[in-house]
Amino acid sequence: MKSPIRLALLSLGFVVQAAYAQNASVLRPTEIRAEKLASSAVLTQMNQGATVRVTSVEGGWVLVEANSDKGRVSGWVRASALNMQAGASVVAGLSSGREAAGNTAVTLGVRNVPPLVPRINRHALIIGVGTYEDPLVPPLPGTKLDKVSATQIAQAMQVPDSNIQYLHDNQATVSNIRKALNNLNERVQDGDRVFIHYSGHGTRYKDPQAGGCVEALLPYDGMSKGMISNTEMASLLAQITQKTDKLFVMYDACHSGGLVAAAATARTRGIANSNDEGALRPKFAALSEECSKPVNIKTRSLVNEQVNRGALPQDIVHISAARDNEISFDDEQKGGLATQYFRDCMLRDAKDIDGSGAISIEEIKQCAQEKVNLRMQNDNNFKAHNLVLTGNGNFVPAWFSQGVPQTANVMTALATPSVSATSSTTQSQAPVTPEVKPLSGEDALKQMYDQRNAKRKVRVTLTKEQLVIGKDNLEFSVQSDQAGYVYAALAGSDGKALYMLFPNDLDQNNRIEAGQTLKLPQGKWRIKSSGPVGTNHLLVMVADAPRDLQALSAKKEGPFMTSLNDANGRAQLGALLTSSKAISTAVCQNTVSAKNNPLCSDAYGASLLSVKEVP
Repeated sequence: MKSPIRLALLSLGFVVQAAYAQNASVLRPTEIRAEKLASSAVLTQMNQGATVRVTSVEGGWVLVEANSDKGRVSGWVRASALNMQAGASVVAGLSSGREAAGNTAVTLGVRNVPPLVPRINRHALIIGVGTYEDPLVPPLPGTKLDKVSATQIAQAMQVPDSNIQYLHDNQATVSNIRKALNNLNERVQDGDRVFIHYSGHGTRYKDPQAGGCVEALLPYDGMSKGMISNTEMASLLAQITQKTDKLFVMYDACHSGGLVAAAATARTRGIANSNDEGALRPKFAALSEECSKPVNIKTRSLVNEQVNRGALPQDIVHISAARDNEISFDDEQKGGLATQYFRDCMLRDAKDIDGSGAISIEEIKQCAQEKVNLRMQNDNNFKAHNLVLTGNGNFVPAWFSQGVPQTANVMTALATPSVSATSSTTQSQAPVTPEVKPLSGEDALKQMYDQRNAKRKVRVTLTKEQLVIGKDNLEFSVQSDQAGYVYAALAGSDGKALYMLFPNDLDQNNRIEAGQTLKLPQGKWRIKSSGPVGTNHLLVMVADAPRDLQALSAKKEGPFMTSLNDANGRAQLGALLTSSKAISTAVCQNTVSAKNNPLCSDAYGASLLSVKEVP
């Protein structure tokens, strides 16, 4: 589909973007280490006054590149050892390198489109239990590090520090967790986004009423006061789910334990692994012999439980560290494997496999799984556990541009064949680099559609589903169950053209009331079918608040705005269309004035349709 004003075909391909980086000077003699660990291998020594290039700041550690007698090296140094330019040296004095004084813009390594400004409509609850009331429950020293890692994940999702609540060790009792979830429900407004992270022991126990084994999390006093099952957790989250734009829950715990005999010993002393200097501890507490063994039982996941209570899977994301018959692990010195690797992948290492311009939860999970596989590949007692993603795998937690082009010679393979927990041998195959397929305009619109709030209903009716080239005009009507602002984007039948159809220079009146029918085009603009033969794709959004399309780096073709259909263009378009224009204003940064204010909501409903062009 092309407008009467000729639209230039938009090029596809991959663009090398300028990665975030800055120079820093070394304040005192220090070592560059292979990992974010004081006992990690030293790659090289750096003298006072030497210059390094900073590429990421994570949890009090800084990833740098530097010249040495061994050539160019990349590794980690303590933030306190560096003097970073442009005010970045304040990081050295913070407990987490992701924190920013006054909640100003936070720099996120190589991926940053646009600067990540904390938003009052984002919330997080971070729960970690490393010591338990019952001395028979083995401790998990790494959970204190998971608290830092989970905070970095929350900050990457633009949750302000004031909206992050923590429950750790003896704070994380059964009653306190229930109370915190109820308090969270009171704070969350319609269209907000919520991140919940739990690190600690998981378990399974037999529940006659459920007809089998039930998965549960073990709070600090869980042995005496009871566990929190997936069923109860779904009930506690039910009201939150009905309000949130997206609810993202991550469990770094196991729900049952294969290899229970080995785990009984390992839980008390940890197990050594030649790949890392941290000892591993299984994150599983056996309460029932029957339910602690791998069994062929149909389990009821958190997402399934929430869906049974009326939630929509499109609006939920759940990451579990292990399958229901696997053990996940806690590294004493670096934290839970799932949490630390998910953090690293989200902030820095995940690759934009499909070239979409955004890093999806599925791509982050694949990256983290590869790291788990590598960490466990030389372990004599345990196999790698498999991260499980349910709900909306296409969810984009933050709109990052990709710092490197995704070509075969630079992309690390992200997926190796997973191994069943009941398999007696580990299969070893050479990593296979995924084939990168350039995204069409349809794919780009589908990515935007996948970020919608499914609770908002948008109905789009085409006057004609097939348009005769040179004769028919594209006409459609829009209805929404909520008031908002209409945006329409079109991917042309040539497979490349992508542009904003509405609003445009000739028609800026895109407000729609709940239940109103808005017929488009209106006014003086029209879109006439001009070929080629094929299928167009039309995305219509109804957003709670206006979007700032003027901030888009785009061309103008007559009255229409076009966004370059490459990774950078899609990242910019996604960041803008999923963000309220007013989100960074004083009104929307104030808890009182932002409350129940639709102008401070990022949420939108959407509909995606196909329109054929025929001779």
